[in-house]
Amino acid sequence: MPLPYPIGIIYGHHKFEAVGAIAIAAFLAIACLEIIKGVISSLFKLEHKIQLGEFDLWFLLLVLGINIFVAFYERHVGKKVGSAILIADSHHTMADIWITIGVIASLAIISTGISWLQWLDLALAIPVSILVLWSGYQILVENIPILVDKAAIPPEKIYDLVMTIEGVINCHDIASRGILGRQLFIEMHLVVAAEDIKTAHEITDKIERILDQNYAPVRVTIHVEPPDSISYRLTYEE
Repeated sequence: MPLPYPIGIIYGHHKFEAVGAIAIAAFLAIACLEIIKGVISSLFKLEHKIQLGEFDLWFLLLVLGINIFVAFYERHVGKKVGSAILIADSHHTMADIWITIGVIASLAIISTGISWLQWLDLALAIPVSILVLWSGYQILVENIPILVDKAAIPPEKIYDLVMTIEGVINCHDIASRGILGRQLFIEMHLVVAAEDIKTAHEITDKIERILDQNYAPVRVTIHVEPPDSISYRLTYEE
């Protein structure tokens, strides 16, 4: 019998997007290094000349406008559908925007005709490289927790919800992972006031429903234990 959902979406599919996002962060780091390398090379050669025609300037302005549209559109859609790689690529496009703005600012300064002002292009390259590096850092901060299965929900919040269900005596060893709003996985050990499997099952069903109401979509795994297994260890990390 075929499953109503693809296996990949349930187990680990979203991590592929996180891997792709981190690859984009690596490209941003390389771009930052190339900018700094160019600055250092020009300083050692004591030579820095910029030659740009009118067509090149208009082309830069066109590229800037397109990139601004793409960056904000990607970020909007990425947040709407919960796509880590779209959000990461919006950071990458923003880095292109900062680079283009830096180039245009340099051209505006150079157009004054004062030759020594060409060196200000190198000075502007430093803050631009920092902005590019910062974009890469933001991507890492947002995606590394996904890859290392950082707790998606504080165990205290899950505990408080579960303990509101009638028949629950104790809830411990709570773990959660995944992406809130996209796909969560919650595990726990449970002690219930039930004399038979049917009653215990009804209690766990109520727990699954209340967790789904608060954190959908979520898949819950509950390990029911006997009364002598009561524990106050809220999570495995304690």
